Amino acid sequence: MVQVNRQPASNQPINLRFRFQKLGRLMYISHLDLVRTFSKIVIRSGLPLWFTEGFNPKPKMVFSPPLSIGVESKTEFLDLRLTERVDPAVALAAMGRNVTDELAMLEAYYPTHKLSDIRYLSYDIRIHTTGASQALAEACESSLLADHVPYLKKGKKGAPDTTIDLRPGIAQLSVCYEDGDLHMTAMLDADPCSFLNPDRLITVLKQTQGILSDPDLTREHVRILRKQALLADRTVFR
Repeated sequence: MVQVNRQPASNQPINLRFRFQKLGRLMYISHLDLVRTFSKIVIRSGLPLWFTEGFNPKPKMVFSPPLSIGVESKTEFLDLRLTERVDPAVALAAMGRNVTDELAMLEAYYPTHKLSDIRYLSYDIRIHTTGASQALAEACESSLLADHVPYLKKGKKGAPDTTIDLRPGIAQLSVCYEDGDLHMTAMLDADPCSFLNPDRLITVLKQTQGILSDPDLTREHVRILRKQALLADRTVFR
């Protein structure tokens, strides 16, 4: 195993990117908890890590846009700073020894794009709701592809509520009726200044189409899965 190396300040770090998934029960841990978990995982990996300076050095890590609690993903990214080049296959195996299947490491490679180049994120959304039908699927799609999709945004710290339009953040969207559920696929804005959380689409459909309104919460549920990250030209991000 490669030994952890606390580098001199003059060294230039090498950026190695990992793509990993966050599935199942891990959807309920916050992004902050995920960062804390990875701090331990990368140290246990034995890779030659680049540490921050100061009184409490930590491995230098940068993550892709955080997931909301309750959302799963097959396309999360971690940029890990190293003090020397390592074979990506060796690094992937080293990281993989310290994670569960729900947090599996899927790829390791030296990137050509910055994480800030991610422009869109695609989602697969399954809605198990009372009254699901092809007609309801078409109504949901029409609501979200209308010229304007108003959403009431709650104000923080006493600030007034504001209504915003979600439509500019929806690059692509379709809804169909499949296996008794509503199945939505969506490509949404991932720019930090205009990031569109898929939860907001669900909220709009609750208000406009009455989905997920059964008082028995055990009979209805939603699964949101982040599938891909894309560049501005809508090619797959790496």
